[in-house]
Amino acid sequence: MKSGEVVIRRGEMADIPWLKPIERAATGRFRGHPAFEPFWAQDFAPELFAQHVRSRTLWVVTIDDGPPVGMAFTSEIDGIAHLEEIDVHPDVAGRGIGGELLEAVCAIARVSGYEAITLATLTDVPWNAPFYAKRGFRILGDHELTPGLVQLQRREAAGGFPMHLRVIMRRELQ
Repeated sequence: MKSGEVVIRRGEMADIPWLKPIERAATGRFRGHPAFEPFWAQDFAPELFAQHVRSRTLWVVTIDDGPPVGMAFTSEIDGIAHLEEIDVHPDVAGRGIGGELLEAVCAIARVSGYEAITLATLTDVPWNAPFYAKRGFRILGDHELTPGLVQLQRREAAGGFPMHLRVIMRRELQ
């Protein structure tokens, strides 16, 4: 099967109907994991995606000019870029699309002047912390967490995440 041309671009309003199905399908891969319920409960609303389109912090992946098959969106926490979400539809998983999307987001953060990017992830899922570690991210110790990252952890704990499996990772960009 020909893999097709992968294009990573800023998200547009027309992409929004495709994003929730991508997120739901990607979240489905966690079924049976202690984090499944908290992930499933996040249930991103279209307005969240619209907000990221307007703030130019949403990126999508397409193949051969088709509809989006992956997405990522970022925010800023304490002056550092933060990857809030990155998802690739399971139908196209294993083709390196997630890695390409991650590298694009990191490059955009770097040219936007950020010194680093952070994310919250799971330690026991191969496509989470081990994936990010291979791409230059390292787990932060508690003493390295900024006030905003501590708040993020508190929100996640309140949302039911298994915090014994959850870590904050950081990648230097400069």
